Amino acid sequence: MTTLTFQQLMDYLNELYPPHLAEDWDQVGLHFGDPSAPVQRILTTLDIRDAVVDEAIAQGVDTIIAHHPILFHGIKRFNLSDPQTQVYAKLIKHDIKVFAMHTNHDIQWNGMNDWLSEELGLENIRALERPEDEDNPGLGRIGELPKPLSRDALLNLLKTTYHRTQLPVIEMTPKESYQRIALIGGAGSSYAHLAATLKADVYLTGDITYHAAQACEQLPLMTVDVGHYTEVIFAKKIAALLNDTATAQQWDIEATPTTININPFKYE
Repeated sequence: MTTLTFQQLMDYLNELYPPHLAEDWDQVGLHFGDPSAPVQRILTTLDIRDAVVDEAIAQGVDTIIAHHPILFHGIKRFNLSDPQTQVYAKLIKHDIKVFAMHTNHDIQWNGMNDWLSEELGLENIRALERPEDEDNPGLGRIGELPKPLSRDALLNLLKTTYHRTQLPVIEMTPKESYQRIALIGGAGSSYAHLAATLKADVYLTGDITYHAAQACEQLPLMTVDVGHYTEVIFAKKIAALLNDTATAQQWDIEATPTTININPFKYE
């Protein structure tokens, strides 16, 4: 078995999900840790919350791979009475390395939006937005269900997939059937118009504000706020990818998805 350094792990992940694909405002890559340090036990997660760090400490994890970057802004005061700063301190104290893949993972093939599309069983999956750069796959995905669904059947599929009893639905005029689905994981309400232009029957995204919903209501499609937490699929999928690669390459690493429910919303 080959011992892997943090740098080697980062190089591998950067090759799969190139950091140059990330949006300019994004903070992907190394957040904590020594690149030369060895990696053995990895925890994968959507977000790095206090409970996730406690889980990592309890499991003897040395590296966390996250979708959402933990550091977006500079730290001016390392005040340990602040709960978020306490999380940083735990990571440093327990020598836990942190690496994040965010919008580069959203955009790249076999990334977040492909995984969300596959989870719904979509076929003929392609980019929702095609950039001028041919090396950039583009943001979002659009594809078709294997067969058209009635409105009730479609909503049942979404509720089953996302473990919800209710969903916020925006639609002025219901259709007879629904088959073409566009989606962007996370917050993507500004792309609803593009989805409508591409003749999508349904557009799925999260974090839709009140006024954005009013704009979506004027479009000839159903828009559903499925929430940001749909991206939790990242933890299991990236852990499986790392473990499969470790087996093939004889790397001495083991990746485990977090068991912590970090969704701040409770549906009652």
